[in-house]
Amino acid sequence: MIDSLVHTPKSEAECALRLYDESWCAAYAVRLRWPQGFVCPVCAASHQGYVQSEKPLCRACGRSSSITAGTLLHGSKKSIATWLRALWWLSGEHTSVSIAKLKHHLGFRSYQTGWAWMKKLRFILHQVNRTQCRGIVLVDAVAADDCDKGDQLLTSVESIARGRSTGRLRIKVSAVLNQEFIAQFCRQAVTPGSIIIVPGRTPFDGFHMQEIVCTVDDSIFHHEDVLRISACYRLWRRQKKFRCTAQHNDQDLVDEFCYFYNRSLYTDRVHLFETLVSVALNHSHDDFRSLIEQSAAPGGVQ
Repeated sequence: MIDSLVHTPKSEAECALRLYDESWCAAYAVRLRWPQGFVCPVCAASHQGYVQSEKPLCRACGRSSSITAGTLLHGSKKSIATWLRALWWLSGEHTSVSIAKLKHHLGFRSYQTGWAWMKKLRFILHQVNRTQCRGIVLVDAVAADDCDKGDQLLTSVESIARGRSTGRLRIKVSAVLNQEFIAQFCRQAVTPGSIIIVPGRTPFDGFHMQEIVCTVDDSIFHHEDVLRISACYRLWRRQKKFRCTAQHNDQDLVDEFCYFYNRSLYTDRVHLFETLVSVALNHSHDDFRSLIEQSAAPGGVQ
């Protein structure tokens, strides 16, 4: 059974070596997609135990499936091992991701292929960044100087040891900032029951949410981390010479920055790699297309 054939690599060296073994990659992907047993993507019938084939047959509807059927990787002409190597590369990057780097790592010759893959990798980054902040969370907004005029970065960051260090970071780019937008962001970015600290200025003054305890603090002590993070973001963007285009918008860059900022929350690279693979195999291609459509619409992606 696949359960007995594959395990999580114990080291980076072992993982890097295994990624060139097609059979191991297939078995590893099956274990992450169906940890409790094969679930038919057509009829949703559940089969206890691990499947023994890369193309399992559903005993309920009689249709065969594949590891990538219905997932973000659905329809790809590249092998699952190639995708895992791309995600391994992504897990090892510390500053930025680019089509040029991806093409060099995987040996792609076509820019269009690299561009299509990069869109999916950025989608995976977006999903990884959807983990909510919890505990004591600082929420503030600062001007996004390097983006379009008038844009602001609405930031939530976990506060540890009274602001002397920070935990998970979430950022949303907004052209219009009001309490309705702030409440929507907090519901998405902060776990219910947490305590958020907001400044007393407009539009935060009088801000209230039932599921989250809000407190006002105007001291720079509590919000200096937010100011420092925004400065780091602007510096990072200038150093990488990013520009906003139709294919590379503000929220893409913010998600990428948050991903690199939050990398320290993972115990090691192998753990992060497994998280990336799980996201790729547990989100559908329809989710990806929906996000692309939302990002192109007025107001952007949520």
